[in-house]
Amino acid sequence: MYLETRNIIVQPRLDYQEFLSKASTHTKEVYSQNPLTASEVIEMANSRVLTLAATVRPDGRPHLSPTDFVAVDGIFYLGVDEATARYRNLRENPAITIMLADGSKRQAILEGITKFLDLKSGTAKRVLEAQKKKYGWVTDALAEFQIVKAFTWKAK
Repeated sequence: MYLETRNIIVQPRLDYQEFLSKASTHTKEVYSQNPLTASEVIEMANSRVLTLAATVRPDGRPHLSPTDFVAVDGIFYLGVDEATARYRNLRENPAITIMLADGSKRQAILEGITKFLDLKSGTAKRVLEAQKKKYGWVTDALAEFQIVKAFTWKAK
């Protein structure tokens, strides 16, 4: 079963109160203190911070790996190479969690789903340009990332 989602268009609406409503007491204490704005999450996505992707293998085991992650026109995308476990995992199950970490200054944990792009589309061309600018390379597959839940934090 896959997660239900809301499509996040242009500026993602990060409704932290909704996300925190079912969280543990500790999570509420940490992540309700000083959350990032949507613009700050977009800025992190386009900067060189540690970016990890967690997916699930077909046999149910977790898979964690660094990932390419950018925001274009306020929408998040990740780069994936077709020869990787992450690509195979997402083809089987589009659920993914992305973690962005800027040392001890800022962090974002974003849960969501992916939808692969047609690489011939105008959107894919813009995303590939952003990927090339950020990393110096491009991947052979791209997926749009739609946020389902977000927990973010920044130092005061």
